Amino acid sequence: MADPPRDDGLRIVVDDDPVDEVVDLDDSRDASEDGEVDTDLESLRDEFIDAFNGRDLDALLAVVAPDVECPDIAGEGATALAEEIEAIWERSPGALLTRALLDGIPCAVAWLPDEDGCWSRAALVCFDREGSLLSLVAVPDDADALDRAEADDPTGEELDEWQDWAEWDRGEATEPQDRARPRP
Repeated sequence: MADPPRDDGLRIVVDDDPVDEVVDLDDSRDASEDGEVDTDLESLRDEFIDAFNGRDLDALLAVVAPDVECPDIAGEGATALAEEIEAIWERSPGALLTRALLDGIPCAVAWLPDEDGCWSRAALVCFDREGSLLSLVAVPDDADALDRAEADDPTGEELDEWQDWAEWDRGEATEPQDRARPRP
């Protein structure tokens, strides 16, 4: 008997007969029980980042589960996350998130500008999902993981789009600063 053609993706072979019971992990994680395709973690992370950087709390909350786990903040669920995000925006109005990967897993890196406009990594933001919503938003205190994360620098067109909150918040026109300078 000829082996069936193989598709790309990681497989688990149950028992010793690869023909009878092979579970393709790539297919099983993308479909929910009712047959709908779930939004993948990378897309949810991207939506979270776009909402955070655009200071759009409603859009940010639209991608998190009502009972989202946030082990690094006081309180539970989406309400506690919303309060923490608003506090971050108030404390650090220049804070941005960029897309990152840590050991191949989608995450984000938080960046803060200094007085000279140079960007520094401030935190690693990790995610997990259940279905089509984020079920975990964590900010682990792990300097090694923050350094190892492969992250986009906060430069380019997206930075220009998110660069100046003062104009949006107060309606003031401001001169954009060149933030893409080399670090001293």
